[in-house]
Amino acid sequence: MISQELKDELDALDAIFPGCYDFISEQVYRFRIPKYDYISIRIRFPENYPEEIPNILNVKCDKRGFDEKHVAQLLQEVLESIFEPGVVCIFDFFTECDAILYSGDDEEQEDVDVNVEISTFERNQEAEDESEAIDEYAVDYTYNEEKERANAKTGRENQPKMLEPLANWSISEAISDRKSTFVGFARSVESVEKAIEYLELLKQDRKVAKANHNMTAWRIRDPETGAQYQDCDDDGETAAGGRLLHLLSIMDVWNVMVVVSRWFGGVHIGPDRFKHINACARDAIVKGGFEIADAKKKKKKKK
Repeated sequence: MISQELKDELDALDAIFPGCYDFISEQVYRFRIPKYDYISIRIRFPENYPEEIPNILNVKCDKRGFDEKHVAQLLQEVLESIFEPGVVCIFDFFTECDAILYSGDDEEQEDVDVNVEISTFERNQEAEDESEAIDEYAVDYTYNEEKERANAKTGRENQPKMLEPLANWSISEAISDRKSTFVGFARSVESVEKAIEYLELLKQDRKVAKANHNMTAWRIRDPETGAQYQDCDDDGETAAGGRLLHLLSIMDVWNVMVVVSRWFGGVHIGPDRFKHINACARDAIVKGGFEIADAKKKKKKKK
């Protein structure tokens, strides 16, 4: 008989990665790793899962030249390395599989207009501008209202005061790796409508607007009705939104939204990008005190 923990885990996986598994029998399921749908993995779950580790039965691949037995052994080793008795592990298994299966072909590519010829001078200038932008994020991310106002040359007087895009956001330390830079943002949110509004306002920030990806996730619970709303967006960084949503879930925070911006520097960094995305998101959440706030609420309820 399927355990409640496994049922809950499968429901969560299907919400984040729709159609990622098939039911074979009560204890056996066939999974497709996100981004690698040409690979299927059959896993048997013991009746007392997650107290006991699952077992990979076999791996099937639609591509030629794929050593299925060897990969099955590798993935079983991955499963054994992350498994902790009493803790569900398939989402983390998906994440670790990316490091094993990654070939470099799936990472985002910059759009290139082949019809436009760029002179050597222009290319060098763009490289310098990009380098300066990356250095800027790596060193500091302080919103300078006076500077931003000076840059906004509208020519109009007596304008209504604009909301600051970064107001009320907690901001992580920037992480730079091989010319890519990541920064996380977190803030409290009470409704889906407000989450969308806050996100659009954040994107009005000059730096955030230049990011290649602004990955988003939120978990919202209505205090009156108890209704729950959870959503995420990859913004072109495949599976990143789902990872952010999973992070919010395992940190068990509610009425919080998180955004991680990535400025791509032209060098593919593989699965390491997901490590940086999670690290920035967690840093922003902790700096905002959201994890602590939720823990205090739980203690009060217990009393």
